Amino acid sequence: MANGTQFPPEVYGVFCGGINQESAQKLSNTFGIASNGGVQHLHLLYQSTGGAVGDGVFLYNLFRALPLQLTLYNGGQVSSAAAVAYLGAQGRKVSAGATFMFHRSTQTPQVATVANMAAVVQNLTLDDKRTEAIIRNHVQFPKKLWAKFGSHDLYLSAAEAIQFGIAQEIADFSPPAGAKIFSI
Repeated sequence: MANGTQFPPEVYGVFCGGINQESAQKLSNTFGIASNGGVQHLHLLYQSTGGAVGDGVFLYNLFRALPLQLTLYNGGQVSSAAAVAYLGAQGRKVSAGATFMFHRSTQTPQVATVANMAAVVQNLTLDDKRTEAIIRNHVQFPKKLWAKFGSHDLYLSAAEAIQFGIAQEIADFSPPAGAKIFSI
């Protein structure tokens, strides 16, 4: 998307990548350009195996605050920090064969001193609290799945995503004929 350009009211894009500071910046810039260019509804095919918790939480908050309608489409897999961010979109759709994955925060300590390990534990505890709060705000897991989430990766089908409130409907990303598709 070029800055200063006027766009149609509905725009279609694709994001495929990790959730990190660079991708968060690219998405932020794209949304700013779209908003300033007159876009009212952005449809985004969204594929990610996850990444940094802080960037996922940032994207969740950004998606919620956008002055335009955002519909995210899980066309394959949305996992980890990407799944947390996904929950911030107003519109959440999932292809029939797509999956989601949620899990507790992880980190590999670089230097295993007692002080460093204590800092890792503190950081992981904070990350778990904030991501779990977001998930609980949107997702209705039964007790059995909440228990599993506590100690295992939780993989969910498209049908389960609908059942538990992660996505709103099963639908494929399908821009109309002639629509331009932007890559982010």
